[in-house]
Amino acid sequence: MKSLYSIGLMLCLLSALWHSKNIASEQVVISQHNSHINLLSQIDWLIKEKSMQLSDIQNLQDWQTSYIPNQVSQDKSLWGRFNIVFDYPEEEQYFLTVGNPQLDYVDVFLLDEKDRILGSYLMGGNRDYSKRPFKHRLFITPISADQQTVTVFLRVNDDGPLVFPVDLDKQSSLVEREQLLLAIIGFISGGLALLACYFLITYIFMRSPVRFWFALSSAAFLLLFLNTKGVLGQITGITAYISNLSCALLGLLLLTSAKVTFAILEKVPTVWRYALYSFGFITLGMAFFSNSAQQITFSALMSALSGSLIGILAFFYHKPDKKIANLVCLLGLAFIAISGFVQVTLFLSGMPLTQKASLIFTVLIMIGIMLIALAIEAHERVLTYRHNIQQQLAIKDLQHFYDLFRNSAEGLYTSSLDGRLITVNPAMCSLFGYADETEMLREVSNADQFYANPQDRAIMLGEIHKGGKVIGKEIKGVRKDGSEFWFSISGQIKQEHEKQYLFGSISDVTERKQSNISLEYLATHDSLTGVYNRREFERQLQNGLLKAQNQNSDLTLLYMDLDQFKVVNDTCGHKAGDLLIKQLSQKLDAVVMEKGILARLGGDEFGVLLEGDNAQMAYLLANKLLNAVQEFRFIWENRIFTLGISIGQVPWQPNIYSPEQLLSMADSACYLAKERGRNQIHTYSAEDEHMQRYESEMSWVSHINHALENDSFELYYQHYQALSRRAEGHHYEILLRMRDQEGKIVSPSTFLPAAERYNLTAQIDRWVVENYFRWLADNPQHNAELSRVSINLSGHSLADKELKLFVLNAFEKYKVPYKKVCFEITESMAILKMDETLEFINTFHKLGCLFALDDFGSGFSSYGYLKNLPVDQVKIDGSFVKDILVDPVDMAMVNSIKDVAKAMGMETVAEFVESTEIMVELGKMGVDFAQGYGVAKPHALADFTQHR
Repeated sequence: MKSLYSIGLMLCLLSALWHSKNIASEQVVISQHNSHINLLSQIDWLIKEKSMQLSDIQNLQDWQTSYIPNQVSQDKSLWGRFNIVFDYPEEEQYFLTVGNPQLDYVDVFLLDEKDRILGSYLMGGNRDYSKRPFKHRLFITPISADQQTVTVFLRVNDDGPLVFPVDLDKQSSLVEREQLLLAIIGFISGGLALLACYFLITYIFMRSPVRFWFALSSAAFLLLFLNTKGVLGQITGITAYISNLSCALLGLLLLTSAKVTFAILEKVPTVWRYALYSFGFITLGMAFFSNSAQQITFSALMSALSGSLIGILAFFYHKPDKKIANLVCLLGLAFIAISGFVQVTLFLSGMPLTQKASLIFTVLIMIGIMLIALAIEAHERVLTYRHNIQQQLAIKDLQHFYDLFRNSAEGLYTSSLDGRLITVNPAMCSLFGYADETEMLREVSNADQFYANPQDRAIMLGEIHKGGKVIGKEIKGVRKDGSEFWFSISGQIKQEHEKQYLFGSISDVTERKQSNISLEYLATHDSLTGVYNRREFERQLQNGLLKAQNQNSDLTLLYMDLDQFKVVNDTCGHKAGDLLIKQLSQKLDAVVMEKGILARLGGDEFGVLLEGDNAQMAYLLANKLLNAVQEFRFIWENRIFTLGISIGQVPWQPNIYSPEQLLSMADSACYLAKERGRNQIHTYSAEDEHMQRYESEMSWVSHINHALENDSFELYYQHYQALSRRAEGHHYEILLRMRDQEGKIVSPSTFLPAAERYNLTAQIDRWVVENYFRWLADNPQHNAELSRVSINLSGHSLADKELKLFVLNAFEKYKVPYKKVCFEITESMAILKMDETLEFINTFHKLGCLFALDDFGSGFSSYGYLKNLPVDQVKIDGSFVKDILVDPVDMAMVNSIKDVAKAMGMETVAEFVESTEIMVELGKMGVDFAQGYGVAKPHALADFTQHR
């Protein structure tokens, strides 16, 4: 028993010694001279689950002298332990300070020598601020010196890196240190507030955007500074969102800094602006979606990227005259970047900054901000200098303008809207016959005096009010001496000093105007006879038809053709013929007088247009004209000639729509008058065969117009067959059909003659191009597989310049490749309109389109014209193709056309291929393509099927 007792006693002694060794290693001895101690290096640390309490921790032995902040996960707690030993009696209280206001949970437990709890303090940003022992921005715990030994346990929990200083201060030392820190915080905050207020106030007066953004930037940094120091939490009592608010304020700071940067650098490309903005928005967004660790990491990354990008942009986009501003700005950014980089690096490496060190870095950042403020001032001095230079240039321009005003060859003036002259230049005075500006301003009481008709000025002002200005308006004016002349005036109204003025320029155009009047006369009158020419007559006839249609009034056309005029021309020459026409036109004009409009329509053809009541007396006037010609005698070199005249009369009817129709009907009536013995008057009637033909044609004109308005046309297609090579992709010709009111399909041979006669082919061609191109755009797969499409164009359409522009626009509008389109033109129409055809072909050839000559061989001079037409393909007329197996002449014709086309580098297409045998023979002959029922029949484009 004694031996067991001895062993137990020894174990107790060893345990006591071990325990005393542990305690000794964690003791912080407070002497009389220790007013402030940094405890961080004297604390033992332990990382354990959140669920473990103080009682669980006390008995653990695996304490460490250090810890890695980033290895403390959110489900763990960081525990710290140390002993405080007071080696002398001290009445003054001590305070334990944990110096990171962003920590979520900070618990401090004070135990006596017998491990009894002297006090527990539960603090942290996520706890009620009012329950802290002291309502302070930091976590401060009082420790009394009544106990000689006090054991302190710390428990810290946060979702970010656990980096914080731990200090022990005597009350007097803490007060002294706090006073100093608060003074520095107040100094920095006051400086930032002054900067923000100064730049905001100066922005209000100067309206300089860079000042506004810098004021916001300073305010954002001020709030960020106060928030990171815990001051905002102390003021508001809300401490749970310090980290989130810091991240949001940093994002705002990056955005406003970007605005300041762009204002100083100028003309930074949009992509870099958006890049810099994105860094700020990302940082701003992180405040709402991440924990503290991620917020710190992303904020540091975005700040580094922003600083680097600003430095790069400053290198590439600086202005030479802003060199000082840019250098000062970069120096300020360097201060801010270095200070921020050092703080973040130390923090992420686990080295907490003391309050003083943190404030020193903040002072460095503030110096950087002050340098940026100086850079802004330098930047605005440059802008002021630029503005002064611009003002000097404006003054020079103004002087130059004044010199131009004085020395201008045009008359320049300024007047009020009511006509009072304000300024004039010497040219203006000379133009209106005044000696100088003083005389003109004195004697001209109102600008109305310049106009032969004073109402012209009021009309001009109305045009200016409507259109904003008037340019080159020609008006008859009056000089000082009363002589009239023509002047061209341009003017506009501008407002100066809350009043409106008319600024104008005037130039003399009398000579040109007189020439224009002569040209206008020649443009509307026949140069030989002096009566109206055909062009003007057709214009008047068009207006008369519109009036008759709208008012249901009477209108009659007389078409006159001289008889025996050719005899005079052939026997006496053209000089005699011209004299005859001139004398006879005077006789006819004397008969017509004011009753109607007389015009020379051709060599020996005249027309008379009668309207209203005069139209009802048309037959009587026609008889007078007939008698006047019969009584007329033409004498040339002692030879006397008598003439006759045939007159066709056409009264207007509601089914007559165009001047061409009326002239054609009158021409037919005149022809009937000649057929019936000449020297007669024939009135067109519905019983005439000619009339019936016209009515039939006009019926089709109505159907065509209805089809154009209601999309009653339909697109068909007919495949081509390649004979000399393997076909790739779709190759076909677009055909046109009309669907009548009963729903039946009408062949183009039925309605196209009427369309050509009454100039409707251009509208039909527009419909075909527009609707086919739209169909291609709606079927992109078909468009991709399309090899070539042939589209027919009427010869009349080739002369229509508006159609050419329409087709060009359609190509661009529907993105149709030019190289896939081949336009077919008929040989006979191409010959008649050779110049227009060549112009059209050349325009689209340059863009990549192909051209085919349709119905080749049907004309008399096909080969001769083929040399002059730059087409890519010749379509052999079907009349030669369909019988080549039985008619050797047709065979020879097809061979001949093929040989000529090949010699000229053109492809050949055979039409009307009705059988496989014909197709085989054409292939042997060397024809490139076949088209006809033997290849494929036409089908509706909407039901397109690929050719097999």
